[in-house]
Amino acid sequence: MKGGNIIDTNRLETLMSFDVMDTDPEAIYDEITSLAASICDTPTSLISLIDDKKQFFKSHHGIDYNETPLSESFCKYIIEDDLDLFIVENAQNDNRFAHFSVVKNDPGIKFYAGASLTSPNGNRLGSLCVLDNKVRELDDTQIKGLKTLAKQVVHLFELRKAKKLELEQKIDLERKGKLLDNIVSATGIGIWERDLANDSLILNEQGLEIFSLDKDSLKDFKTDHWFSRIHKDDLPLVKKKMHDCLTYPSVSCNVQYRFLQKDGSYKWIYEEGKVLKWSPKKEPLLMYGTIQDVTEKKSFSTELQRIKNNQDAMINSTRDLMWSIDLDFNLITANTAFHDLVEKIQGTPFKEGDPVFSDEVPLQVTKKWKSYYQRALDNGRFSVKQKIQNPKKFWTTYGLTSFDLMYNKEGETIGITCFLKDITSEVLSQQVLINAKEEMQKIMDTSLDIICTIDEDGYFLTVNQASKEIWGYSPKEIIGTNYMDLVYEEDKIVTEKSASSVSSGEKIVNFENRYIHKDGHVVPMLWSSNWDEKEGVFYCIARDNTEKKKSDLKLENSERRFKTLVQESSDIISILDIEGNFKYVSPSSTKVIHMSPEEFMGKNAFDFIHPDDLDRVKAKFDLIASHVSVIIESFRFRNKFGEWRWFIANVSNQLEEPSIQGVVITSRDIHETRNAKEQLIQSERRYKTLVQEGSDMICIVDEKANFSYASPTTSKILNITPEEFVGTNAFVHVHKDDYDMVYEEFIKVLKIPQVNIKPFRFRHGSGHWIWLETIITNKLEEPTINGIVVNAKDVTIKVQHLKAIEEQNAQLRKIAWTQSHIVRAPVARLMGLVDLLRDDNEKLKAEEREQILNFIVNSADEIDHVIKDIVENTINAIDIDDII
Repeated sequence: MKGGNIIDTNRLETLMSFDVMDTDPEAIYDEITSLAASICDTPTSLISLIDDKKQFFKSHHGIDYNETPLSESFCKYIIEDDLDLFIVENAQNDNRFAHFSVVKNDPGIKFYAGASLTSPNGNRLGSLCVLDNKVRELDDTQIKGLKTLAKQVVHLFELRKAKKLELEQKIDLERKGKLLDNIVSATGIGIWERDLANDSLILNEQGLEIFSLDKDSLKDFKTDHWFSRIHKDDLPLVKKKMHDCLTYPSVSCNVQYRFLQKDGSYKWIYEEGKVLKWSPKKEPLLMYGTIQDVTEKKSFSTELQRIKNNQDAMINSTRDLMWSIDLDFNLITANTAFHDLVEKIQGTPFKEGDPVFSDEVPLQVTKKWKSYYQRALDNGRFSVKQKIQNPKKFWTTYGLTSFDLMYNKEGETIGITCFLKDITSEVLSQQVLINAKEEMQKIMDTSLDIICTIDEDGYFLTVNQASKEIWGYSPKEIIGTNYMDLVYEEDKIVTEKSASSVSSGEKIVNFENRYIHKDGHVVPMLWSSNWDEKEGVFYCIARDNTEKKKSDLKLENSERRFKTLVQESSDIISILDIEGNFKYVSPSSTKVIHMSPEEFMGKNAFDFIHPDDLDRVKAKFDLIASHVSVIIESFRFRNKFGEWRWFIANVSNQLEEPSIQGVVITSRDIHETRNAKEQLIQSERRYKTLVQEGSDMICIVDEKANFSYASPTTSKILNITPEEFVGTNAFVHVHKDDYDMVYEEFIKVLKIPQVNIKPFRFRHGSGHWIWLETIITNKLEEPTINGIVVNAKDVTIKVQHLKAIEEQNAQLRKIAWTQSHIVRAPVARLMGLVDLLRDDNEKLKAEEREQILNFIVNSADEIDHVIKDIVENTINAIDIDDII
């Protein structure tokens, strides 16, 4: 029927599941309506949602109201007529809409175009529509844009729904986690982990307490220490069990043994464990298991078994009858005496599950017992005396039969228990009841939780031994005390309200308050209680909630750390759809690239990639459709200021993960690191050029002069490759005449930082000798060198020049010494003749004076010849080319 889709239950349930009706405006939806109005060139655009009473505008662009009645709705026709697109070009000429107030009055709507908001299950929720007060049409591009935006609105609804579901699941997971912590804490079970490769042990708090260890002693607690504290009578079994468990393949194993405590006593331990990790060689690496303190249980089990054996012997050896029946009067169980009596009466005993009424029994007897059973069902416990007669053997006994109801753990009646006893054995019966009461008290006292009863005035009637451990008071100190005297002052009002709720019939579970311990400290408690109106008693179970509070605090701190890591991280974490559109960006984007997460929403990641890197990044990103994760090597990304920053990214496919449904990108800014790396590469290139192309030879030797490194320049200088040097001793290559001098200088560097060794001869690869000038530096304590650095330079030509100069100087000294004597004789004669002329005072004759002057001229000529000979000899002695 037309219009029926509006009230379709499935459609309304789908709409409500998105939790978007009657919600506050949101920017992301307003952006869509603004964009729709812009694309279609209209003044108004709406996101309209239709329920069974009205149409609600999740976003309204161009109008200032957010809902209208269905009678004024254009959009409802999309649902009624099941349309993907609905267009009205002139509403004033359309009888369906001409009477609408928005058509007749302001704003005078004429044009309407709406695209269906269709959920994934096919239900139409409303529309994304545009409106105008002019008659108009939309082109194909505008219609396509309107439909595309409508699909985006539905995608946002789905995302909203998924986030809500994710939050609910997170809350549920936290609740289950807390419950698990409570269970582990309440059970008192110790959890351990053994690292077999390193022989180390990890224990939780309960485990440390059970083993009587502390965290410090656990650091060096090895398997031998564990064996040493196991009772000697139990140790062989423990070792055998452990050997079986560590043999591949193994299953879980368990063992009980006695373990030595700090006070010298032994505690019974029940341990279970299993190897969880094996090496490729099938060697055990990691074990995991639990331990329990079963000392009390061991004692209790032994006592319980003894009591049970005694009870079985007592019940089955007594002539008293015990049996139980279900609600259909079928036998559940019975003792030997009952079966013997039934066999005597009807010839065959009952089997469990058989009806307790037989045709062999007289009708009046059957009626009487049916009335007893019915009375028990109607009124509960009662006792009756009766006569029991065996018609075949004509013997009669008198007994007292007690009837009582049986209940399951939910408190529902499931049957009747019956006990028929000989009155003469009443004392024995009373003892059985006393023993049963003692057993129940023992069971209560083994509980780690407080089990107690409180009367209507708030006074403790009973309490188990756990009160001593949790509150510091023994049961005797607690019984008769008002519970409010122990409640922490600030919690008394809320505790009284809770007690009032329980007394009015409400069952309270996990009620929290605080009690004052006997020593004065506060103990957080977790209560469950129920009120028995008939008995006028509160039945309560209380648990020490200290560990749960600690766990809650740890969880809160853990969440804070996670939030801090995400917000303060130097990495940017984002979630994209498969097209590369941003769905989420972590707050760290503000710090790293100066853009807030909101600035990315609605944008595509590839728009920020450098054009030169775009194809490579896209190709890597496209691989994620068929890979779990992909690493995108360094690429450039534009920040808010238009600057290009270098990043690397790890891409993870989380499209199938319900809580994410996208591609997770973890991006790291490596801009500064990349620049530093480039500088380092340039520095290494310069160093390599200096070492490989330099004129010096650089080597590293140890304190015994053995080569551990030689620079590539050795090939050029000595015609010996670095590989030929490494492993040889430097003195093997030193000339024997220079060996002692070089050795004396070398050993000096072991005591002083640096030594200069004057030139010495070193064997060339071709066999001849060259001269090396060397500086050695002690770097034995430098971790990156750990040796003696040798810088050597070929100074062969320099040494040859110096030697040539020294030889020439020697020749010159010889010539000077020789020639000085030759020059000195004519000069002496000349000087004597001059003195003779100076002193003659004209005593000499003219011919004598002429003769002297001739001697002077001859001596001068002789000196001139000597000087020429000296110059010529000097020139011949000095080879200018050799010096140069």
